[in-house]
This record gives sequence, structure tokens and C-alpha cells, in this order.
Amino acid sequence: MKPKIIYVAGDGRSGSTLLDSILSNIEGSVSVGECHRFWVRFYEKETLCGCGEKIEKCTLWSKIDKKLHQKFPDYDSEYIKQKVKEIQYFKNFKKIPKLLQTKEWQYFAEIVIYFYNQIAETSQSNIIIDSSKSIGWCYFLQNTGAFDLRIIHLERNLASVANSWKKKMLLPEYYDKDVFMPQKTNKVILKSWIKIKVLALDLKKNNCFMFLKYESFCQKPEFWLTKIKEFVGEPFDITEFIMIPTHSIGGNPMRSGSNKKIVISNKKVDLHHLNFFEKIFFKSSSIIAKTFIR
Repeated sequence: MKPKIIYVAGDGRSGSTLLDSILSNIEGSVSVGECHRFWVRFYEKETLCGCGEKIEKCTLWSKIDKKLHQKFPDYDSEYIKQKVKEIQYFKNFKKIPKLLQTKEWQYFAEIVIYFYNQIAETSQSNIIIDSSKSIGWCYFLQNTGAFDLRIIHLERNLASVANSWKKKMLLPEYYDKDVFMPQKTNKVILKSWIKIKVLALDLKKNNCFMFLKYESFCQKPEFWLTKIKEFVGEPFDITEFIMIPTHSIGGNPMRSGSNKKIVISNKKVDLHHLNFFEKIFFKSSSIIAKTFIR
């Protein structure tokens, strides 16, 4: 049976940690956070897994690394890391179906497919919650045809996304040094948000695709949770959620608080990290983008 991957796609700072944390409450599931970061985070040996262990000593990830080396004698993590990086370039998105017809990329796909299958087998969970967000990585997984892939495209208002990118926040998973969440320029924020919106149209062609507006989700959580439950096809209690310890890689600092009740807040974002002109810029850009991208 194919592993079911519930994939949260979209831009960074769009509320994926909240959605991932809620989906983690599905019985028989395992949340892996930003799964595509495994080949960076595991081998750099500088971060904690969501379970609280150093990632290279985590019971899940250390076993999977061992199995990868056993299955593929010439396994090279640096090579895989570079391929993962290439697949996420916006310029390579449309090339993915053709790339998968080449021996080089078929070998890469074989490793990735085995990797996800081992997550399911080792964790004894046939439902994988993957909040990698990357549109390219999602499209790649879709084109392998190896998974029961359920895509939730999570989109947040552009101004709110921009406001969040301006914050200076410490990443709690780094235990020996201070590493901050990245900050982006206005140009990069806008360019990325629009490209993701455009490229997601290709993901939409998948029958198992759901578009979810973050603001609408926070305003009407019961309505959308019912929709999500129907979409993922798995029974789970949608009345109350807790922050369950997971095997998440990367992600938002919200991950650092475990076993706490999850509160879905409808509080309006005040955009205090944006100046007056930036607010106008992002709000007007969003209106224009939504007019032409449907």
C-alpha cells in the first residue's frame, strides 16, 4: 500500500506550522515537518529533531540514514542534497516530468521513494504529514506516482506574509549557536509569493488538491476542519488539538512548545513590521496578482 502523504504547500510564514500541528493529531500519522531538509539538517548535526533529541541521534532519522546506506551502497548525502536543491528552483519546475525520464533523476527518485517508504515503515505510520511547503518538491513527489499524495495549498495574505518575513526570530532547534529565521527583501517576498501562486496552478490539476486560505481558516475553523477531514480521508477529532511531540525537521519556532493545547486565533495582524509604503505596496500587489492569477 502506498504511503499517504498529506503535503502542506505554499510560501514560508503562511501558517503551515499551525496546520501541521493540527494534522499531527490524526491517529496513525507521523509529522516530519520540512522533510526535504533532511539531507541538510541530519548531516550538519547542529539541530534538534522535533522529538527533542539531536537529529543525528533521533530514533527515527538515525534508523532511516542507516537503511539508506544499506539499500544504496554508493549513497552520497551531498549528491542528494544538491539534487533536492535543484528540484526546488523555480526555473526547473516545468522540467520535472522530463527530468524523471532520465537515468540520473530516476536514481534520485528511487532514493526519495525509498526514503518516504522507510519513514512510514520505521515509524509504523502509513500517514506522513509533510509541511515542506516547497512547490517544486511537491510537484516532484506528485510526478513519481509513488504516493497517495493529498496536497493542501495554504495561502496567507501577502502583507501578512511580508510582515512575518521582517521579524527577527531565533530558531530553537539549533542548540549550540544562535541562528535566526531568515529575513527577505520586499522584492524577494513579492516575487516568491507570486511564483508560488502561479506554479500551484499545476498542482491544482491533481484530483487530490485543496486550496486553503489561512485567514478564512482562522475565521471559520470548524467549517474548514470538516472540509480537511473529508479531504484527507482519515478520521480524527476536530474539536480539540494539542501540540504533539513529532519528528519534525525545521519549521517555525512554534514547534518548541509541546503538549500544549492548540488555539486557532482570529486576531488581526497589525503589520507593525511594515512601514506605511510597504503596506500599500504589498496590499496593492496582492490585489493585482489575484486579478490575473486564477
